[in-house]
Amino acid sequence: MSFYIVPTPIGNLKDFSVRSIEILKSSKIILCEKKVRALKLLNYFEIRPQLLIAYHDDKCEKIAPIIIKELLNDQNISLISDAGTPLISDPGHKIIKTLVENKIEPISIPGPSSIISALTLTTFDISNFLFLGFLPKNRTKIIKILTSKVTLNVPLVILSSSKDLLTLLKILNEEFENSFVSISKELSKINEGTRRGKASEIVKITGSEFFSKGEFVITIKGSNQKKSEESIGEVLKLLKSLREEGLSLKQSVSIAKEQTKVSKKIIYNQALKIWEQE
Repeated sequence: MSFYIVPTPIGNLKDFSVRSIEILKSSKIILCEKKVRALKLLNYFEIRPQLLIAYHDDKCEKIAPIIIKELLNDQNISLISDAGTPLISDPGHKIIKTLVENKIEPISIPGPSSIISALTLTTFDISNFLFLGFLPKNRTKIIKILTSKVTLNVPLVILSSSKDLLTLLKILNEEFENSFVSISKELSKINEGTRRGKASEIVKITGSEFFSKGEFVITIKGSNQKKSEESIGEVLKLLKSLREEGLSLKQSVSIAKEQTKVSKKIIYNQALKIWEQE
């Protein structure tokens, strides 16, 4: 028999496919993230596996031999996530790797994904995109990641809680204010919705109910490298002109921030280079 990777609904239970339900009903063992969450879904569809295992990748060495033995005994086994397609920012890759190494080919079932749903709502060209998952908590690390990716000129997809979203939006406003952002929440649920706009615009409405709670998919589209270089060139010319007029570094940075669309941090760093030449 087979090992199945089965997507679960991200909110609306009607999104659960007939095939997925049939596979889970035929599975002797189901691996899940949290038993309580899984049981709500399984009980609703009257799915009764002989064994429900809360799986995390640190348990792989212990669980894998059991799974392989049951598969060789002609049993079906399935892996599900709390919501959406398993393995995307969720546990599972170690067990899949172990199965493949043991010449057991898993079967992936198509189904719900908040990432794909959110991308289709962005208005961006999504022929190519880069999935970054959950970002680190550290502000410096976030800026470093975004700086290296935002100029690739493809949509960047990020997952976030409401608390981390506010932090991210502040960073985008301060460091990448010209980037365009699409934010979707609670997709397929009652309170689903999407907000779109420049980072500098979105940050002004973060006090609204939309941003207060929920699970969010953020898609960022930055300017391309050529435009960034042109903007920095304009800033350099302006800073040199202001310096020649006798203005201080602080005054020049403030004026350049008002007259250009470049972040204050970039302007300040460029100004330091010019003033250090004195």
